[in-house]
Amino acid sequence: MHIPRGWTNADAVAATREFLGHPPPRKAAIRDLMRVLLTDDPYVRRCAADLARRISAREPGILRAYAPVLIDLLAELPDEQWQARGYVTLAAALNAGTHAQRMSLALYVRALVEDPRNALRAIALEAIAILAAAEPELLEEAVPLLDRCRREGTCAMRSRAKRMLPRLLAAEMDSHG
Repeated sequence: MHIPRGWTNADAVAATREFLGHPPPRKAAIRDLMRVLLTDDPYVRRCAADLARRISAREPGILRAYAPVLIDLLAELPDEQWQARGYVTLAAALNAGTHAQRMSLALYVRALVEDPRNALRAIALEAIAILAAAEPELLEEAVPLLDRCRREGTCAMRSRAKRMLPRLLAAEMDSHG
């Protein structure tokens, strides 16, 4: 996996296209991505986390075998690597395949909802919605949170809440009926 020094959105789009261009099951590409994601270089890690988030959004569950690694990485990332933390949070939420993984991740996401950085709070809203859509016990917490943030949050939080709330309300209807 090649990471250019000026990782732009165009670079990320190209890397996503290249990654998804490999024929499934993409084992070698996934191993390469995870190797780069676990590097000590903060810049390279952030770019790899961005790619993990992007491919997971396109194909949820593509990194399911590595969900525990993503959750552990989230727990270990230092505060100053906040962008990587955000990207890893979304990648983990999109790949957590078990109740235990989703509930473990929910602990970290709850903390991010209170983060001083607006971007991380907005990402946390999206992640809690993804988790709650799969875990009915999180719906009681997530629906009111997103509803409140839809009305009272920052612009980024309102936008995420408005986008994720319909998904949660549909999941809530499915869990009751």
